[in-house]
Amino acid sequence: MSKKIDKLLPEDFGKSFDMDAFHNWKQSVREHEQASIVMMILYFTGFAAMLLLGGLIGVGLFFIMAFIGLGITLPKQSKRKRCQRQLGIDNRDVVAAINAAKKRAN
Repeated sequence: MSKKIDKLLPEDFGKSFDMDAFHNWKQSVREHEQASIVMMILYFTGFAAMLLLGGLIGVGLFFIMAFIGLGITLPKQSKRKRCQRQLGIDNRDVVAAINAAKKRAN
């Protein structure tokens, strides 16, 4: 998704934005995507540990990995949402802007 976000311009939203705020939003989306990848790796690692070790140790490791993943992801997600509120956009606006950017590219 970050490749799609990188191609977005303020004109795709049909609004004019402060370029610093728009750049901060794009950066926060990239950071959130990277944190989400790390979170998924931690979930799968915890799940594999749960399957291999079994018992309370495996389940405990799974939950520890899950909480670490959430601890990494949630601050990035709140930063992305804060930047979106600052710009006055929501997820539907982002999807519409991605579609507008695809039409612009064609």
